[in-house]
Amino acid sequence: MTVLAAFLLVIGTILILMGAMLMLVGTVLIFLGALLILIGIALVAVAAFLLIRRALRREE
Repeated sequence: MTVLAAFLLVIGTILILMGAMLMLVGTVLIFLGALLILIGIALVAVAAFLLIRRALRREE
Protein backbone atom coordinates (compact mmCIF):
# COMPACT_ATOMS: atom_id res chain seq x y z
CA MET A 1 0.00 0.00 0.00
CA THR A 2 2.83 2.39 0.82
CA VAL A 3 4.58 1.53 -2.44
CA LEU A 4 1.38 2.30 -4.35
CA ALA A 5 1.00 5.63 -2.55
CA ALA A 6 4.61 6.56 -3.27
CA PHE A 7 4.18 5.61 -6.93
CA LEU A 8 1.02 7.73 -7.18
CA LEU A 9 2.79 10.67 -5.55
CA VAL A 10 5.67 10.49 -8.02
CA ILE A 11 3.42 10.11 -11.07
CA GLY A 12 1.11 12.88 -9.87
CA THR A 13 4.00 15.26 -9.30
CA ILE A 14 5.44 14.51 -12.73
CA LEU A 15 2.05 15.12 -14.37
CA ILE A 16 1.65 18.44 -12.55
CA LEU A 17 5.10 19.58 -13.70
CA MET A 18 4.48 18.42 -17.28
CA GLY A 19 1.15 20.27 -17.29
CA ALA A 20 2.79 23.45 -16.04
CA MET A 21 5.45 23.22 -18.77
CA LEU A 22 2.80 22.67 -21.45
CA MET A 23 0.86 25.70 -20.22
CA LEU A 24 3.99 27.81 -20.56
CA VAL A 25 4.68 26.62 -24.11
CA GLY A 26 1.65 27.62 -26.12
CA THR A 27 -1.97 28.63 -26.38
CA VAL A 28 -3.43 25.36 -27.68
CA LEU A 29 -1.54 23.32 -25.09
CA ILE A 30 -3.01 25.28 -22.17
CA PHE A 31 -6.04 22.99 -22.07
CA LEU A 32 -3.91 19.85 -22.18
CA GLY A 33 -1.64 21.29 -19.51
CA ALA A 34 -4.60 22.08 -17.29
CA LEU A 35 -5.94 18.55 -17.76
CA LEU A 36 -2.57 17.06 -16.81
CA ILE A 37 -2.42 19.27 -13.72
CA LEU A 38 -5.91 18.17 -12.65
CA ILE A 39 -5.05 14.48 -13.15
CA GLY A 40 -1.82 14.98 -11.20
CA ILE A 41 -3.67 16.65 -8.32
CA ALA A 42 -6.17 13.79 -8.26
CA LEU A 43 -3.37 11.20 -8.09
CA VAL A 44 -1.63 13.07 -5.27
CA ALA A 45 -4.95 13.29 -3.40
CA VAL A 46 -5.51 9.54 -3.74
CA ALA A 47 -1.98 8.86 -2.50
CA ALA A 48 -2.50 11.16 0.48
CA PHE A 49 -5.79 9.41 1.28
CA LEU A 50 -4.08 6.01 1.21
CA LEU A 51 -1.27 7.19 3.47
CA ILE A 52 -3.65 8.85 5.95
CA ARG A 53 -5.87 5.77 6.06
CA ARG A 54 -2.85 3.56 6.70
CA ALA A 55 -1.61 5.86 9.48
CA LEU A 56 -5.02 5.89 11.16
CA ARG A 57 -5.28 2.12 10.93
CA ARG A 58 -1.85 1.75 12.49
CA GLU A 59 -2.89 3.96 15.46
CA GLU A 60 -5.77 1.69 16.41
